[in-house]
Amino acid sequence: MKVLAKNLSNEHRTVYYKNLAVWDEELNRTVLEFHPDFVVLPIHPLLVEVPLVLGLSKAVVFAGKLNDEWREILKENEIHFYLEDEGFIWHNAVLTAEAFLSSFYNTKRAILGKKFVITGFGRVAKMVAHTLRSMGAEICIAVRSNVQLNEAKAFRYEAVDLNEVGEIDGDFFINTIPAKWLDEQFNTKISMPIFDLASYPGCLQEGINRKQYELLPALPGKFFPEDAGNVLYESIVEQLRRRHTC
Repeated sequence: MKVLAKNLSNEHRTVYYKNLAVWDEELNRTVLEFHPDFVVLPIHPLLVEVPLVLGLSKAVVFAGKLNDEWREILKENEIHFYLEDEGFIWHNAVLTAEAFLSSFYNTKRAILGKKFVITGFGRVAKMVAHTLRSMGAEICIAVRSNVQLNEAKAFRYEAVDLNEVGEIDGDFFINTIPAKWLDEQFNTKISMPIFDLASYPGCLQEGINRKQYELLPALPGKFFPEDAGNVLYESIVEQLRRRHTC
């Protein structure tokens, strides 16, 4: 977000950046003084500590995800979701794949010759699988959707139904499904180290504990903040352009 604020700032545009995880009294005062035309919220909804002031009511809002509380707060606002912008999604997936490599190398293990089981076959899974295979890894895709199952096969990956993933032998396990699907039965069958690239809270159901499990959300921002900020900037500028041409 800091990089985004820097990129958006110019002689014709004033940008106020605040690094907070909550909407508090200070932000309310800022809105009253600043009267923003546009507001960019982080991917995950901010915790609301105080009722929002009316100064936000006319702002165009860019957000990642909104919970019910924020949907009610912003029901009168024009909202754009950058997580639904195809340009942002694909560029973010590319950064996620490369950032995963940076994180994976902390294991001191090579990728060449290893087998990775990847759950899901969305944009992130596609880019991670492509990157790992280009480096000599063997890939198995495990999915719930028959469409994705056959799509993975068309890309010449080994592909299985998610219910069968516990029967697959491999070296490392990568989850990209943003749901708590890994229950006790899966937990007892999957012995590989698990890297969870889905958003918080990850794939583990309540009460499931694993020693070899690492939740890795928001990898682009952690490893490549400059590039991640540029991707978000390009997405917002493009959405603004489309907004003015519609």
